[in-house]
Amino acid sequence: MENERTDHLDTYRLLSGATVDLRSATPGARAFVQDLALRLAQGQGYAELLQRVLRPDLPIYEGHSPLAPHTAELPAVKAARDLVYRAGVAEGAITAGPAEAQTPPLPPGLRALSAVAAAPAPAGKGLTTEPIVTVGEAMDMLGITRQAVINAVRIGRIRGEQHGKLWVLAREDVLRYQMARDDRRQQRGR
Repeated sequence: MENERTDHLDTYRLLSGATVDLRSATPGARAFVQDLALRLAQGQGYAELLQRVLRPDLPIYEGHSPLAPHTAELPAVKAARDLVYRAGVAEGAITAGPAEAQTPPLPPGLRALSAVAAAPAPAGKGLTTEPIVTVGEAMDMLGITRQAVINAVRIGRIRGEQHGKLWVLAREDVLRYQMARDDRRQQRGR
């Protein structure tokens, strides 16, 4: 069952029509592309997606600088940039060429991901229609370890969903969790 969710990431069709083979990308890079596609399917904007892709510490760059000429040829980088470009076209921030005017926001191979995002969430979850963060972002926001974030999800303090190896968390819950922790620390300091 878990493999069914990641099979669609073996290849990716760019707007140009070229196909990118993602099987050579690292698992982290493939997970990042999946996360980016999920965010696009959920309606996250061009500027947010662009900012996300420009971070130099991303697994899609495989430890190289995003500005190095050869990184543009990495399969996951091509897919990520294409997803951002699609978001820009969908928002009207980028003028689409004649062949791209009728292009759907997600390529056919990733429409399954859109269906996962649009599917009704299990009772009490509901992450498909609200801002989300990854475990890494929650770690940065909260200043705690990955396992501590996942434990908070498992005990119900933060709403989260697992898609294969990727966790997505409700941003609002992470912020509430942070405020509750700050309040407890403040009360201890009195």
